Amino acid sequence: MTPIICANEFDICISMPDFVTWNDDQSAPNTDLVAALQAMGIVLDITGLHDVYFNETSVGTGDVHVYPCGKYQSVLVIDMYRELSDQLDIVSLSLQVEPAILDRVLPHLRRFFDAAECQVAFRQSSHSQQLRTLLDSGRYPAQVDESGYRQRLISHPHPSL
Repeated sequence: MTPIICANEFDICISMPDFVTWNDDQSAPNTDLVAALQAMGIVLDITGLHDVYFNETSVGTGDVHVYPCGKYQSVLVIDMYRELSDQLDIVSLSLQVEPAILDRVLPHLRRFFDAAECQVAFRQSSHSQQLRTLLDSGRYPAQVDESGYRQRLISHPHPSL
């Protein structure tokens, strides 16, 4: 039975290196993150995103990326802004998970966060203000005060849409 108010929105703050695991100089996406996104129906090249962050995103820059689901009413939003003084490569994820699939997604999100070397925040709620702010297209380009960078909202359409 779905509760009257369902806590199906998440704000997760974690280090970008935790998105992948390394074996013999080869990176592979975190298996729990892959499983959570697959359950949500979200297509995301995690190692590619990791590479974009480290190889193409300078300190003091970074955009907000939106990954919608093709099947469910779910979405993943990643704020990849690299703060000037951040030495841990912290990124913020906000997710909205369709209540019908929450029981399949939550254990993977929890394990993803719990296994991270850099655990900053894991919030589960019925309403994420961070998610709403990140998705507000009217605020972009959003100027970041510390660097003057004008952050963009980049939407990655689902391949089946």
